[in-house]
Amino acid sequence: MYKNSIIFLRIYNVNKYKYNILVTGASGFIGKSLIKKLISMNYYVIGLVREKSVLNRSPFYSEVLIDDIGKSLSNINISQIDIIIHLAAITHDHNKKYEDYLNTNVNGVTNVVNLGAKISAKLIIMLSSIKVNGEGFYQNNIKYNEKSIPQPSDFYGKSKLESENILIEQCKKNNISYVILRPPLIYGDGVKGNLLNLMKYIDRNIPMPIIKSKNIRSMLSINNLIEALVKIINNKNTHNDMYLISDNIPVSPKNLYNNISKNLNKKLYTFTINKYLLKIFLWPIGKSYLIDKISSSLIIDNTKIKKALKWTPSVSFDQEVKNMVKGYIKKSGK
Repeated sequence: MYKNSIIFLRIYNVNKYKYNILVTGASGFIGKSLIKKLISMNYYVIGLVREKSVLNRSPFYSEVLIDDIGKSLSNINISQIDIIIHLAAITHDHNKKYEDYLNTNVNGVTNVVNLGAKISAKLIIMLSSIKVNGEGFYQNNIKYNEKSIPQPSDFYGKSKLESENILIEQCKKNNISYVILRPPLIYGDGVKGNLLNLMKYIDRNIPMPIIKSKNIRSMLSINNLIEALVKIINNKNTHNDMYLISDNIPVSPKNLYNNISKNLNKKLYTFTINKYLLKIFLWPIGKSYLIDKISSSLIIDNTKIKKALKWTPSVSFDQEVKNMVKGYIKKSGK
């Protein structure tokens, strides 16, 4: 299959599969783990990707190469897709302009819904973000739930809120069911971004800053996210709604540092510093915003989704950090 070409993909022997599922962002951190789980459960999966991956060796998996989710997907001709799980997005990149977020996150949703209508998909599940609600520390450390008024404070959060509104409007117009999930920071094997950098810093014995604060932050194990996604697929009572999702127990930055260092078998070096002094120090490299994250709380009430799915997250923070560090060690060739 080639980019910029008309793509025809028909799934044969469809009855031997539970559902046929299209996943955007299939080659990303979440997409890779989700697809492995789905094909292990006898779902047939098609991944929309920008580069081919090794997953296409599975008879339960096919790939469609695309240039950009923000561009029209009208050249893709597939059939017999029951569910679309939309993961593709630009996340936290302070070098991006709002137009970049609009193109990928907002236009991407429009294109996905149009594709869903074209192929008669029954359900679209979209991964949004708790960033839609806000940053917690700007709102007196409130505990977020589904009734909390959205107050996004950055381009990413604003684009995700706009994406949610478009998804709801367009799905209703095209008679497609939808589910929106707003997770906090997702962690686990294969994680990228700030958590990957954190593991690298601790692995290199770089001292970590400790700010005098009793803050805790909700996080979400990738395996708990995948558990919930699988349950949503098979639970129509959850459809046409939005849910905040997280692990049960928020964690402190110090707890995160300690768990990573323990699993790396490294001594943790720390130093205490004034919050505002550290922000000034990190300002020239564009990282001062991270200090608000490690010094303030962001707490999610996950009651609604647990009740709807009759489920509780099964993977503990300690176990998922162990998985995360193990994956980091394996990838770094140690």
